[in-house]
Amino acid sequence: MNSMNLPPDKARLLRQYDGEKKWELICDQERFQVKNPPHTYLQKLRSYLDPAVTRKKFRRRVQESTQVLRELEISLRTNHIGWVREFLNEENKGLDVLVEYLSFAQYAVTYDGDCVENNTEAMMDKSKTWSRSIEDLHRGGTLPAHITGNGITRAGRHSTLRCSTLPIRRTLKNSRLVCKKDDVHVCIMCLRAIMNYQYGFNMVMSHPHAVNEIALSLNNKNPRTKALVLELLAAVCLVRGGHEIILSAFDNFKEVCMESQRFEKLMEYFKNEDNNIDFMTE
Repeated sequence: MNSMNLPPDKARLLRQYDGEKKWELICDQERFQVKNPPHTYLQKLRSYLDPAVTRKKFRRRVQESTQVLRELEISLRTNHIGWVREFLNEENKGLDVLVEYLSFAQYAVTYDGDCVENNTEAMMDKSKTWSRSIEDLHRGGTLPAHITGNGITRAGRHSTLRCSTLPIRRTLKNSRLVCKKDDVHVCIMCLRAIMNYQYGFNMVMSHPHAVNEIALSLNNKNPRTKALVLELLAAVCLVRGGHEIILSAFDNFKEVCMESQRFEKLMEYFKNEDNNIDFMTE
């Protein structure tokens, strides 16, 4: 029961079952769990993020990315809490990898659309940020955290940029291949599964880029993705210091997407998606 991370009411209900029913639940739990260890998924995600990979090799690798992410989401949602902790631990750095893949998957959506139009300087800033994070990932070091008592500061995203030789054109081309798939949506689902655990929720809250990247996923054209993003952002608002974190994320959104006012694009989405009940109610 501890490994299933059940809420108190569900745990009380389960204790009332007879031995035969409990054994059936244990067998069901074993049957439906994905057996792969965390490093199996992380190794594949890291291979998609390798900036040195050739275009041809990238096309071949990324064909299975959505399925890999779907299996990862199932594992994060159904496996015991020990599996999730192993995914998130200092050795695997699963949250870092997932956030970096989300950033890469929506790179073309954010910087190749009407967000920045022909603003080359803004694209260069994003390319530096993305490649700097990939360098950190490949070195195995931790991402620099800039945390205040109430949450993530804006400096957490922009303060330690380093110049990179990563070609913007290659990054955009590779990201365009990914953004045509459901990878952004499934990445957000993975983050939701992590945030269902208090341990994972706290890690997302204190991560220097996670909430920013979740907010930037509002640029995705899929209304279901927008609704899911708002669900996660609303959950952050409910905890102490959450409002400051969300405002910081939308400050970042305003800067990245060249808004004249904060929440400008969000209000546009509400107007344009007025027929989508899920999105409007979130």
